[in-house]
Formats: sequence, structure tokens, C-alpha cells
Amino acid sequence: MREKIKRKWRRAILLAVVAGAVSCAAAAVIHAGESEPKTIRIGYAQSDEYSSYAQQLLVLAEELEEEGSIREGFSKKYEGVDYDSSFQAGDTVKLWKDICENNVEGAAYQFVEEAFSDMDLMPEEKYSEMVNRDDVDLTLVMGTAPGTYFRENEKKNPYMVLLAADPIASEIVKSETERFDNISYALVDTTSYQRQLEAGYRMLGFKKLGIVYEDSQEAYEYTAVDAIRSAGEELGFEVLEEHVDEPDSEQDENRYYKELKEAYRKLADRGMDTLYITVASIDYPRKLQELLDDCIIPKKIPTLAQDDVSPVVNGAMFGVSLVDYGEQADFLVRQLDSYAKAGVPFEELDMVCECTPKIYINYETAKRIGFEISFENLQLVDTIYR
Repeated sequence: MREKIKRKWRRAILLAVVAGAVSCAAAAVIHAGESEPKTIRIGYAQSDEYSSYAQQLLVLAEELEEEGSIREGFSKKYEGVDYDSSFQAGDTVKLWKDICENNVEGAAYQFVEEAFSDMDLMPEEKYSEMVNRDDVDLTLVMGTAPGTYFRENEKKNPYMVLLAADPIASEIVKSETERFDNISYALVDTTSYQRQLEAGYRMLGFKKLGIVYEDSQEAYEYTAVDAIRSAGEELGFEVLEEHVDEPDSEQDENRYYKELKEAYRKLADRGMDTLYITVASIDYPRKLQELLDDCIIPKKIPTLAQDDVSPVVNGAMFGVSLVDYGEQADFLVRQLDSYAKAGVPFEELDMVCECTPKIYINYETAKRIGFEISFENLQLVDTIYR
């Protein structure tokens, strides 16, 4: 749906996890050298329900369990949980409530149950309730849409934006080292799409890469079209583009999926040899296989997923992760500790976190289109879905 997708990172998301707001008063006390730093009260905001948001939040909570802010034993309940392959509607809210119920009294960080916001479930006139709150000191923000909203409207508390597709292009931050003010922060990785496309190019060897996205500035940013075109120039492949408007309601979905199939057929007719499934409103478990079965798989065209694991689980042939949740969680906790415990000014925290990519293959799809994976490339694959 139009409003949903405009708020996506879209593994894109791209790319939130976490938005932070630490009150200026609290910061002043901490920076003054208080021996017992004030507990940082943490809120949460997202643009919609995505598996990547839930998975990043879970891994962050597990890191904070080790740090001492989450009750010991919390992670045992979630042992083996992988939201990227098992996510269901409502999982993020349940996880947030569970994290809040496992706060450790007097610890460095406390999660505020009432400070959970989902822009997709709120009327626009209620968005202001997410920002400038008195009950949080820092907000963890997931995704581009809430990240840009906080950048424009949060005037009081620090916030940390995760899983935004391109926080620089969307003007959440100025650059890898510069902010617009002293309370903004975003995890930045300017080469993630480049690494994804390089890995895809090495494995698939495409010459004509097809993409479909909405012809709007928002979609242009969260699908990282600039990065795709730049990779094409550098690696030597042509980018074939078609546009489809995102659905603006559930009633509009039939039109959306019909036009998406038509766009895929046009790309196939233009000689596309690999489809790059960009971040969009596609319901992967319910609709992706149907879309691919229409003309992509019959024409034996390989597929590369931009949105990480879920598309590969549901029929895309190849995927390369844009984030490593464990690496990002460890990095974030170190930045939080630098701020809350060591007194590093918020505006001086490091924002650059380049993660090691992971490679996924859907073996059944590869078999259906007759794509043979060399032994050399097979050694690079982290997970094979059958």
C-alpha cells in the first residue's frame, strides 16, 4: 500500500530498528561526570511491521541482556527464533512487551512499554505523539519514514535510526560523520547495495538487470536506484526499468499485482536476464511465488532479492543480506555505552557500521529454472532453502 511502502526501508530493508531519544537534561547530568549515570528510558518507533525490525530488536535485547539491562534468561525463551523466516503480524509488539517486562530495575537502560509507535497503525494527526515525549530519554527508530519524521519534528530527545535504506539521501543525517543537529543519529553503510549487487553479479553474471519501482522520489530512495545504476556502470550491466504505482489500499492490491505481472512481462520481452526484486509492497508469503510463476520462472530468469531473506524463503532464487543483526546490535550497544556511561557527546557517536554480507539460495527455484551453481560459488553460500 502506498503509505506502507513509503515508510519502508525497504531490506528494501533497508533498511529501522531503533530510534533513540535521550533527554538533554539527562545528557547534561551524565556529561557533568555523575558517578551513577541516570537510567536511559528507551522508546521505539517503526513505519510498519517488517521481520527485519523484529529480528534487529530481538538481537539488540539479547545484547542488552549480556550488558545487564534485560533480565537473565530472557534470550532462552527466544532461542532459535528467526523472524526473517517465521514473522507473523503482531510479533514486534509482543516482543517489545516482553522486553519491557524483563527490564532490570536500576540498570543503565529501561524500555518503556507505552512508548511503542507504529506509523502504519496511527492516523497522521497522531504522529506528533511519537516525538518530544516526557517519558523517554532516547527513541530507537526503525526505517526511513519514521527516521525522516523524527529528523523534521523531534526537538527534545536524541534518537537512533536503524534500517533506513539510505539515511544520507533521505536527509536523516548529512553524511557518515555529520548530523543536522546534536540529537540525530542513523546507522550508515554507504556500500551495502554495492556489495549486494557485486555478489549477485558474481553468482549470476547478469548483463540486463530488470527492476520495477514506483515512479516517486520516496521509492527512488528506498529502492536505492542511484546505487543500482552506479553498480551497472561499474560492473558493466544494463539496468532495465519499469514503474508500477504502489497500492494505496487493500482494495487496490488486485490492480497492483496485475500491473506488477505486466511489468515483469515487459522486462522479459526487453531481454532481461535477471530480475532484481526491489523493496516494495509485495506480500512475499502470499503473492511472490504467484508473481514469479506467471512469466519469470517459465522463462527461466534468475531472481535476485533486494529485501534480504524473506523473498528467498518464498521463491526468489538468490539473496544477499544488507545487514548482520548481531554486528549491528553489538555496535549499537557500544555506542550507547559510550554515550550513557562514558560521557561521549551524542553528536560524536560513530554512525558507520559495515556488516559482513550473508548469501542465500533457494535451491528449489534454482532447480526449476535449470540454474547450476558451481562448487566454487556453493562454498560461498551461507544458507540453502529447499
